[in-house]
Amino acid sequence: MKKIIALLSALIFVITGCSSSETAAVQGSVTGQGASINSENNDETELQLSMNMTKTLNPLLNSDETVNDVFTLMYENLVNIGEDGKAEPNIADSWTFDEDGKTAHITLKSSVSFSDGSILTADDVIYSLRTIDNAENSYYKSCTDHIKNWSAQGGYQIDITFYDSGAGNMVYLAFPVISSAFYGGDYAVMSDNPTTAVTTGLYRFESFSPAKELMLTAAMNDFKGQAAVNKITVTMTKDRETQLNLFTKGITDILLAEETELAGGNTAFNGKRVSYITNVYDFIGFNFNNAVFMDRNIRQAIAYSLDIQNIIDGIYLGNAERAYSPVRTSSWLYDSSVYGYDNDLTTAKMLVEQSGWRFRTSQTVRENEDGRKLQAAILVNKENSERCQVAQNLASALNALGFEVSVTEADYQTYMDKINNGSYDIFVGGWTVSPSNDFSNMFGTDNNVMGYSSSRMDEYISECSSAVTDEEMMTAYGKLQNYISQELPYISLVYRKSSVYMSQRIHGDLTPVRNRVFNGIENITVR
Repeated sequence: MKKIIALLSALIFVITGCSSSETAAVQGSVTGQGASINSENNDETELQLSMNMTKTLNPLLNSDETVNDVFTLMYENLVNIGEDGKAEPNIADSWTFDEDGKTAHITLKSSVSFSDGSILTADDVIYSLRTIDNAENSYYKSCTDHIKNWSAQGGYQIDITFYDSGAGNMVYLAFPVISSAFYGGDYAVMSDNPTTAVTTGLYRFESFSPAKELMLTAAMNDFKGQAAVNKITVTMTKDRETQLNLFTKGITDILLAEETELAGGNTAFNGKRVSYITNVYDFIGFNFNNAVFMDRNIRQAIAYSLDIQNIIDGIYLGNAERAYSPVRTSSWLYDSSVYGYDNDLTTAKMLVEQSGWRFRTSQTVRENEDGRKLQAAILVNKENSERCQVAQNLASALNALGFEVSVTEADYQTYMDKINNGSYDIFVGGWTVSPSNDFSNMFGTDNNVMGYSSSRMDEYISECSSAVTDEEMMTAYGKLQNYISQELPYISLVYRKSSVYMSQRIHGDLTPVRNRVFNGIENITVR
């Protein structure tokens, strides 16, 4: 059965079996990770955060997003994903690919140390991969999905071979590296040191009171320096409402929130807000088993009938970025030549008429020569208020084109069932887009839920996944985006934004990116 599991879901990492190898701890001199803070006046500054409760301080055995956000302060990733979506060096200093694009030869920074003074090596990377591989639940569960095998080639060299070729696979290496010596064994399990931690990040472990709080102290990071704020206290909470209350009452200083969670987008302290683009992509999809919507003229007419900027302003309240394709405009792979469909009702009506739909027996609903009415059944899940409003906006636009329209707002399970059964004409939906920009489940023949089939689309998707050099990737994704724009299997709407709210006590700016919302925290101060 065709599936649409990725629709409207959070980004869940999945895993496949991987090879294993022996590890060995390499000790080094203490580099200051655990040293006391160097402050001229010895004044302590403290930041107050909150997160859900956790039973472990091992980032690879955690599956909660709010806990992972805090863990990014304590642990560094092998690679990072930049704001433009490109894999960036971090613990991994550099890498090259074999000619076939399947094996990455990675060189690690040789100066990265854990907070106990031991030096991070390739063995710790392998140990971390094995831990993810064997974890029952992990936020990073899919990081080994595309990996065939791995092997250490020396203290700071590691080879990772992927099942498929393509430099885009590097984004799957954005996982924290943990200490093999600290946890021991072939891989870490939940019972290993659950209430203490050896870290690599801007903040080191100070203390942990389960179900109560986590205390962190600024560390001397080996390649990022030292944070200005000395201490962080993280309060454990049972639910989201408690986190919101802690922030609005001035008890915590930073809150990650959707715009609708805080009325009017303002905090009780008139603090500031920094928005960032998420990987949640909203779109309008079609049922290609319906001859009406197999007609590209009709799909393009619908695109021309929509005022997407008005949708952004009026429905998303400005908290979204217009999407011209599934590749967001801030991505390094975005092709600015991609054709966008601006609101043009005249062109929309002309395209509908070119396909033989006229006002024959009615002045409100068009018919073809056989007397068939131009109809559209729109499906949307009722739990998502923005998409429900988009569906109503779409219905109005279709009415103006001469469609007879119905809108079904279904509960999520019914919505999913109807999509999988093809019981719709048009649906309003969303994907949480993979960091590797793999669109095969959206548009690949036999992979998508819409009944869409195109050998040329399959060819372009294949070229994207196998591209190795930056130039090859940009060329391949450019062709794919332009073909999607012409074909319009989806009408791209927006990439949603999320926000980091900060109290008046905070001075300086965070620069949040997806999966690293506290990015830039080393530059802020608390007064």
